[in-house]
Amino acid sequence: MLFGLIIQTSVMLTVTAQHNLTPTGTATQSSSYRWGFKPRYAINPPISNSFSRHICSHTYPSGSTTPAWWMFELSFDSAYITDIIIYYRVGFAYRMDGFKLYVTNTATIPPDGYLCYEDPDPGYPNITQTIPCNHLGKYVIYYDTYGDDKQGPIVELCYVAINGCQKTFWGINCETPCDEHCVERHCYPGNGSCVLGCIGNCLNGNCKTDSAICIDGCKTGWTGTHCNKSCSTGRYGKDCLEECSENCLNPPCNHVTGECISGCNNGWLGFNCSQKCPNGQFGILCSKFCNGCIL
Repeated sequence: MLFGLIIQTSVMLTVTAQHNLTPTGTATQSSSYRWGFKPRYAINPPISNSFSRHICSHTYPSGSTTPAWWMFELSFDSAYITDIIIYYRVGFAYRMDGFKLYVTNTATIPPDGYLCYEDPDPGYPNITQTIPCNHLGKYVIYYDTYGDDKQGPIVELCYVAINGCQKTFWGINCETPCDEHCVERHCYPGNGSCVLGCIGNCLNGNCKTDSAICIDGCKTGWTGTHCNKSCSTGRYGKDCLEECSENCLNPPCNHVTGECISGCNNGWLGFNCSQKCPNGQFGILCSKFCNGCIL
């Protein structure tokens, strides 16, 4: 039974990024078969399953159980990869059987990273597949440990497109910067929503994933749509509704707690300078004592 085209169903990505990252990197493979069949041919047009030594990659038949692999490395640090499109050699689906697809941050073989897809059994896979990954990495590795008894694992990729955007950018052409309030400025290529959440002081840590605007309001002492502004001078507390004590020295008070940062005016004590000096005392921190006064 052939497995059909895999369709992206994630609700997180309302728009699929169409930017192919393969022009911005290099391809390698475990071995090359005779003349031609270079790994870079898999990232060059035509977009087809047609096979020739100047169109497709082809690893050497080892005749053993030695794994065969094809690897793409980005020219920059990392990208958020939304999906990978594969065109395998026509008529040779049995050589795809059991393949795995990884997105990783290292060129380690066997791959050490995110397993994006593993071909299931029974039956041979479709030679044309669009595989959703939705993961951040620097390398894409097609990895095969199957193969037949005579020739061992073989990779024959005629075209590969790796869609996504360089980290911190999104959009069809990956030209729109992720919102500065996204953690690590990391967002989904399809809609710009924050992958790791929002920077700032959102109440309950909740923010709109497409704009990083706080949903439930701000933590105590913070204001603004992104809750990145402290209360204005003289105010503190939830929604900055509280006024600092008039008995605070300047600056008036902590914007979160209301504590008088620089201390109290003469004759006052306490966390927010709301306590008068006890009878018989006066001055800064009530440190002076009355002398000769009738109580």
